[in-house]
Amino acid sequence: MNIYRIVGDRVGTRESRELAQQLVQWHDAMVKHLRVLNHRNKRCRNGCPHEEARTLWAAALDVFGDHASELRFLQDHGAARSHHAGAARAEVYA
Repeated sequence: MNIYRIVGDRVGTRESRELAQQLVQWHDAMVKHLRVLNHRNKRCRNGCPHEEARTLWAAALDVFGDHASELRFLQDHGAARSHHAGAARAEVYA
């Protein structure tokens, strides 16, 4: 089971389950993006998943409340910082 779905189910609203599904898709895109960056030792371009991270983190805080703290990968990428900052040295989480 996926942590986003677990949290979405724990909160138990339609909104939380929809956000969880969106986060699953974002997470997959983000992991792929980070692997490409690390493999090619490049920086982000516009339109990368980093751009969504801040908005999704804010939504997670709003919808999941205290449970959002369980979403470390999202928090690491969505906390208020530039999506280009440190992208070339980004870590990949599984």
